[in-house]
Amino acid sequence: MSRSDVAGERGGRLVGVRTPYDAAPPQIHSWAAEILGAPVVDVCPRIGGMSPAVAVSLRAANGATAFVKAVGGTVNPDTPTHFRHEIEVLSTLPPAPYRAGLLSAYDDGDWVAIALEDVDGRHPDWGSPADRRAVFNAVRRQSAELTPIPDHLPLDSTRDVVTKHLAAMRNATPTEVAGLPEWAARQLSHLTALAQRSLDHHQDQSFCHWDIRHDNILIRHHDGQPVLLDWGMSRRGEHWADTMMYALEWVGSPAFDKITASIRLTAEEEDDVTGFLAGAGCYLAIRSTHPAPPALPNIPAFRREVGWACLDGVRRRLGIRD
Repeated sequence: MSRSDVAGERGGRLVGVRTPYDAAPPQIHSWAAEILGAPVVDVCPRIGGMSPAVAVSLRAANGATAFVKAVGGTVNPDTPTHFRHEIEVLSTLPPAPYRAGLLSAYDDGDWVAIALEDVDGRHPDWGSPADRRAVFNAVRRQSAELTPIPDHLPLDSTRDVVTKHLAAMRNATPTEVAGLPEWAARQLSHLTALAQRSLDHHQDQSFCHWDIRHDNILIRHHDGQPVLLDWGMSRRGEHWADTMMYALEWVGSPAFDKITASIRLTAEEEDDVTGFLAGAGCYLAIRSTHPAPPALPNIPAFRREVGWACLDGVRRRLGIRD
């Protein structure tokens, strides 16, 4: 990744507060030097995403490089679980041009670290038709690879996520409902029914990345190949899930519908996409009213931003007016 890409702003996008590499415990530094085969001489922080973990590109005295991310339970109690899940997934998946290879992993019961091949690239420019086309092609290639679900991948299912969405919608307090757009608060029971219908139709057809977004994509400088990063949220789910996640960038416009229609969803599947958006949007907006988790000060604003965007897409798709 180029140094200008690493150090720059994220174009007005909300980002998390990273743990500095120097704040990681000595055992992480020793492990990094060991896997690189020489002492680390250059540490370049990576900005983006909402994780509180260390996220750096490292270069050793022998010229070896790696992207390393690391976190301990004292930073955030949930993030190590996501890292362990990512390690399990990447240890199972074969090499592919559209994902970074796992070099090594570390887990001492508290701190967990992952070393990946360091991608010399940039985040996509969504104003570029070439970038949009390249990323979409990478998403579809990976979805085809992981449909049906290869053996030995984790059993975690999107069904459990949608069930959590529904529980939050049905049990929302007045304070939580106030986090919704006014129209969504008025129609919460209808949105809950849409999400329930999507859950009723759920099938584990594919192994889904579930976090296809700008900060988790790098386009390699030397060949223009998009690389999809961060498998911490991956789950079994519908074959359309990652296409929908890619399309979320445009969920407020008909471009979203054009993208989902391009993979020839049935009318029922299109309804299920709308139902998933309703559940995810309401859940995120509801959760945005909660205090920030440890080391994630921007997560309430991030949840509100994404949740309201999803709900705006639902309103548009259903033709709901204020």
